[in-house]
Amino acid sequence: MIKIENLQYHIAHKTILEDINLEIPDGVFAAIIGPNGAGKSTLIKLLLGLIEMQEGSIHIDGIPQKKWLKEHSFGYLPQREEFDRSFPATARDIVLMGIAGTLPWGRRFNKEHEAKALDAMRMCGIQEKVNTQIGGLSGGEYQRVLLARAILTDSKYLILDEPEAGIDRPGVTSFFKLLKKFNEAGKTIITVSHDLHTLSKYCSFMICLNRRLHCHNSTDLVNAEVIRNTFGDSVRLIEKDY
Repeated sequence: MIKIENLQYHIAHKTILEDINLEIPDGVFAAIIGPNGAGKSTLIKLLLGLIEMQEGSIHIDGIPQKKWLKEHSFGYLPQREEFDRSFPATARDIVLMGIAGTLPWGRRFNKEHEAKALDAMRMCGIQEKVNTQIGGLSGGEYQRVLLARAILTDSKYLILDEPEAGIDRPGVTSFFKLLKKFNEAGKTIITVSHDLHTLSKYCSFMICLNRRLHCHNSTDLVNAEVIRNTFGDSVRLIEKDY
């Protein structure tokens, strides 16, 4: 379980996150939603330890975050990761980066590592691209390679920041179906996304954020009142009868 208490974060004199108290149970498929500038990516970066906390605390599995991170890691798929498409790296090279930080200084990947990378790619349905140069991958294929890299960490937590960016609609549906399989296999998944239609199908836990929390621990991802409280009066909701 992830427990966040009294979390505050400011940049200069601007409040980014205010009074965040949140518990994310093990085994959920959680969605963080909110407008641009709501603090979603900041919350993720604080959770991952990529930026320093200013106020409040985070505990993971009952352990203070910094202590937990010394012995564990998150599987992480960042937002719109940029790469040089001409860089001479294969899909397998990218996946292996998921365990690069665990190797002693100067040690190279061995056949066991490569076998684990191939297994991760197989789980993500991308094994046939193992030797493909990254420049030859489509947007959806590259996202699956990054997912395999995150899976290779063997963390029970998988965190994704807008994973649908750059993927067409069929690719988004296919990708979220894959995430759901990992969730059903026991991984706790936390994803930042704007795609409410997709989230309503696959997620089981909602975190509505706009500097403050407006709702969490709910499966009703399209509740009109919650959406208006989160996104403000500028949102226009259209209800259809089918």
